[in-house]
Amino acid sequence: MKTYRMINVQVKEYLFDLRNTAIENGFKPDKPWQLKLVNKADKIAIEKQYRASISVEAPADQIASMLNMVEAGLMLPLTEPISLKTIQVNELQYLIAYNPLQEWR
Repeated sequence: MKTYRMINVQVKEYLFDLRNTAIENGFKPDKPWQLKLVNKADKIAIEKQYRASISVEAPADQIASMLNMVEAGLMLPLTEPISLKTIQVNELQYLIAYNPLQEWR
């Protein structure tokens, strides 16, 4: 139960950061965030490619739940469940959100 509360608080903080970043960068409501679970190298690549990105690091056993909770909070379609083995093998330790229309130019 304690872990769920911790995840819930982290998700609320993440959604708060996403909303603030969207406002600060003038995103329109029809320009949704793209969400991904990524490893460190992919996180760095996305941060270099896109102007506005927000990431959070989470333990392997919590990150898939966080993704689904953030998707629900943003009213996005939920992604297919990702197995813990896939997360561990691919070293997916970050949930990152970025706007694909906001590339550095």
